[in-house]
Amino acid sequence: MISVYDREYDLLVIGETMAELTCEGDVVNSGSFKMDVGGADVVVAAAAARLGSKVRLISAIAHDQFHGFIRERLTAQKIDISLVTTCQQSYNGIYFTSEKYPEYREYLIHHPGTASRHIIPTLVTPEYVENTKIVYASSELQSVSPQTRRTIFNAFLFAHTNKIMVAYDPNLRLQRWSLDDAREGLWSVLSLIDVFFISCPQESKALFGYERDIDVIGFLFNRGVGTVVVKKGADGCVVGHAGSVKTFPQPENKEVSPFKTPALVGSAFNGAFLNSIANGCDPFAAAELANSVALFKGIKGWGIDSLPTVSDLRLE
Repeated sequence: MISVYDREYDLLVIGETMAELTCEGDVVNSGSFKMDVGGADVVVAAAAARLGSKVRLISAIAHDQFHGFIRERLTAQKIDISLVTTCQQSYNGIYFTSEKYPEYREYLIHHPGTASRHIIPTLVTPEYVENTKIVYASSELQSVSPQTRRTIFNAFLFAHTNKIMVAYDPNLRLQRWSLDDAREGLWSVLSLIDVFFISCPQESKALFGYERDIDVIGFLFNRGVGTVVVKKGADGCVVGHAGSVKTFPQPENKEVSPFKTPALVGSAFNGAFLNSIANGCDPFAAAELANSVALFKGIKGWGIDSLPTVSDLRLE
């Protein structure tokens, strides 16, 4: 096993890659769209990479019209995509979204045949996992197929067995699978998780029956999770770690520009938090940076380029 100090990568993200098409008005009536690479797990990877982490992505991209664009956008964020496979007989997932209705995202392609279904256990080998400090995945990929669920389980099991940090976000999306399936996916990996991200109160109530952050943290502590990060939107976050619980309000918005969208802000938060952990910060210090990154993303709006770099945060 490689020493933690000798591991080449800070973060290994296993996730779905999609094309995101954004318009200013109603989706069905708009004549033009801005295109970018999308997917919650991709945003986690990009957020960490733009802050200086060395990030590797395991995913699958179809060899369709979006293939070159998606690869170029991922590479531009300095994400290592050497483990991203190309699928010849499939297509990339696409979702349309509107700046007018930021909470509305329409997954137009999410059926058998999408490239993400080619993310299978053989793509994640032990040598890839042992060469990273943190392994991350979410239920967004788990929702695709039994094979993707097995892929995540195998990666988490190897990491956990070999004392490599495992991070997870249930990222509940009921338009993609049922609540029962989401719970089953979560419970299948819960005993392997070191860092658990969860939104409160809606997501935590649906999955565990708890609305209060302290109850969520206690529930997960009792099941062996070492660090629990409860994300509360505009109210910041609450972090439980090593028997302590601390609250971190969202930083004051000093920008003249309003908060444009909450979409994917949670994923930006996760990437920033894991960047800090990989660089030796404790979870409480990581939460402060993650709050700032989430606010920055919400103000700047859509697309990967709305994620901050270290230089952006210094200017803040």
